[in-house]
Amino acid sequence: MAGPDTIRKIDGFWAGYFGCDPADLNGTKTLVQPHKALKTFDGVLVFRHAEACLVSVPGVVPEIERAKLRAAAPAQAFDPDFLAKTFVVWKDRVSPPAWVGVCDKESFKPVATTARLLTPDDEAAMLRLAEGCGEVAWKQSKLASDRNTNFGLFEGNEIVAASGYLVMGGLLAYIGVVTHPAHRGKGHAKRVVSGSMAHAFGKGLIAMWRTPQEHGAAVKLAGQLGFTHYASTYDVQLTEDEF
Repeated sequence: MAGPDTIRKIDGFWAGYFGCDPADLNGTKTLVQPHKALKTFDGVLVFRHAEACLVSVPGVVPEIERAKLRAAAPAQAFDPDFLAKTFVVWKDRVSPPAWVGVCDKESFKPVATTARLLTPDDEAAMLRLAEGCGEVAWKQSKLASDRNTNFGLFEGNEIVAASGYLVMGGLLAYIGVVTHPAHRGKGHAKRVVSGSMAHAFGKGLIAMWRTPQEHGAAVKLAGQLGFTHYASTYDVQLTEDEF
């Protein structure tokens, strides 16, 4: 489990992200805030940490909807049916719940790995991996082929699994991972993520993992590497899809 100092730093990050006080993250109320870090996001982020619930909304959300959220207990505000009713959207506009975990260097459980940091010379192999995984899996991985924090696990000249991270606020390393469909179920994801996490810790960062709660294998993998649950989230889509 991440240490108290690590948790204080993470609380501080999310307080700045939402534009609230760190104490609000550990309170017992539902807090509704206009988007701060999410200024360009036209949806809603609902963030449940401990007993509190923080709801980050676009400026266009009417006060009547904000008032309903503030009046709700955190458990009610984090209910998908309540969210759909409050924002007057179909329930399918509320995403499945996501599991957010954190891990610091002291709680990290590394595994032996041959994964290495990728270079520009590996771009073609990375693009082949992206093509082999398909658009949906690649998008869900949160990876970008040109990111300089990418790690790859190779078999011959081919990358069979890749992991990397996006630095958030100079503090968090948001870990992403993908494995080629032909090479899943062999432990490659754990090995390549271990390499990515070790690199992040070497930069003085704290690792963060976010995955749909329904992806039990991903949640289990996170636990095996040392991640512990920090928060759960929903996204609420307010606008209609464009054709």
